[in-house]
Amino acid sequence: MPAHHPAEDETEQDEGIQTGDVSRRQVLRTTAATAVGGAGLAGASGSAAASGFTGCDEWLDAPAEYPEIDLISSNPSAANFDALEDESELVIFVHGWLGLETSTDQAYTLEQALAEDEYDAPVVAASWEADTRNYWRAESRTETAGQRLASWLTSDRAALEERTVRLVGHSLGGRLCLEALTALDGEATVDTVALLGTAADDDSVCTDGEYAYGIDASAEAVANYHSENDDSICYGYDLQSLSSGLGCGGSDCDGGWVTDDSGSVPGNYTDVDVTDEVDDHCDYAKPEVGCVPRIVEDWDSN
Repeated sequence: MPAHHPAEDETEQDEGIQTGDVSRRQVLRTTAATAVGGAGLAGASGSAAASGFTGCDEWLDAPAEYPEIDLISSNPSAANFDALEDESELVIFVHGWLGLETSTDQAYTLEQALAEDEYDAPVVAASWEADTRNYWRAESRTETAGQRLASWLTSDRAALEERTVRLVGHSLGGRLCLEALTALDGEATVDTVALLGTAADDDSVCTDGEYAYGIDASAEAVANYHSENDDSICYGYDLQSLSSGLGCGGSDCDGGWVTDDSGSVPGNYTDVDVTDEVDDHCDYAKPEVGCVPRIVEDWDSN
């Protein structure tokens, strides 16, 4: 298993996503603009400790030798993967911000939730350098980590042409999955991508958005599971990005404040509203409280 890097030094600038009680997007946009105009984004955003993300740690304990893809290294490799070489179906789980240290636990938690719904394919953790208190720094790393995931997916070990491969990305992990699809550039195709509470702009998946081509060219089906109860995206992402998050209300291709209509979404992309099932940013992939039954239902129909 690749060595996990601890969170960066406490003296690093504390810039992070906050959570809050209000989740209506039109109110959030006004709040974000006012905060930036008055005190600047750094002052408005606060620290990781204040964000609520540090509480995203209630996972099942993974076995010691859990399979894991190392996306920290420039030469991505998989540990404890030999037993999975002949599996006909594989799920790859990508954690979000501040999730590196619990990467395998999160993947194992998803695996158990899937098993409860009688989906028994193995889940592999994909670990990337997300444990920095600076949110924007973590966000900027998703592009490189996505390219590394794409590189691993086109390797012989992934065997995309020989088995079903499904990507599941949580929060910034969802953004990383979208970066991976872009990097694949249509040279290889994954079967399904499940985006869970994804930290990306809600128009980034539209036809004029940065991820539309990768979605269309590099995946059979992409589903965005979003919840208006997800305050980390509905409130925090707005403050960070001055744009509504994909993981809150789904895609928005009607244009922004000063832009024209940005078109529609690719034909293989679907927004899935799981507000009734998911009450918290950390719950999507957990047994009983998340939306895994809906994910399995969608996979069975693909």
